Amino acid sequence: MAATFAVVDDDLASQRMLADILNTKGDVIAEFSSGHEALRFFESGRRVDVCFIDLLMPDISGIEVVEKVLSMFPETLFVMISQVEAKTLMAKAYTAGIEFFIHKPINRNEILAIAERVLEKQRLKSTLEQIEKSLAEIRALKPVKDYQPNEQVIKKRFQGIFADLGIVGETGSRELQAIVLRFKDHEEELINLPLRSIYQAIAGNEEEIQSIEQRIRRVIKQALENIALRGLEDFYDEYFERYASKYFDYAEVRDRVLELRQKRTSSARINIRKFIIALYMDVLHDI
Repeated sequence: MAATFAVVDDDLASQRMLADILNTKGDVIAEFSSGHEALRFFESGRRVDVCFIDLLMPDISGIEVVEKVLSMFPETLFVMISQVEAKTLMAKAYTAGIEFFIHKPINRNEILAIAERVLEKQRLKSTLEQIEKSLAEIRALKPVKDYQPNEQVIKKRFQGIFADLGIVGETGSRELQAIVLRFKDHEEELINLPLRSIYQAIAGNEEEIQSIEQRIRRVIKQALENIALRGLEDFYDEYFERYASKYFDYAEVRDRVLELRQKRTSSARINIRKFIIALYMDVLHDI
């Protein structure tokens, strides 16, 4: 059965563009120009697999819609889209229950990649639910211990990602790894805490915090440069498609590709929190 989507955006051009893109991955069965219209749809008992929703709308915010819908249909997956880059709003959106936060302008490759990722998560969840159901009787007889991710698996995931990004062996990479492991069971803190507090969690002393921040910023900039170089050669490069929009702000990667073509120095900014959260999700989720 084809996946079903809904699109909520008061900008009709963005709404239409999103619907056209998502129709290549499944069926867009509902489009709304306001949060209240979307709520009426869900309150009527109808639902979709994935809802792409704007953050700021005239009547009600996307975050409020997400919270209300998830209280009715917790299995619905939400992807939020906005021009806003305020970290506090992004953190609230993730706390409300969204899967991903995408910055406008809309990029086709980014939308398709994220749609596929959330649908894969849904398929995996469905499979796991079936397994859980099949094992219910066995668990009743003999409780199953909570599964702990194998350390070797986690280590290989870190190595694979850092190798793809061209930053294996860098000090900053080791500190990124330390942050992910430090917050392994505290995902919400990682999303909400100020970056300084995150660095402090792995620092030996106060003086070391600034050095950690500098090394992490430097290694993420190097990763962005390496991915941009791949995009310079081929926008459909496997690693460019995998990392450009997920680990970085796609607009910054695209601008850096243009700078490389014109042989100009980098003016790209980096989103450290987005990189860390993407790394956390890839390494620790779905293990």
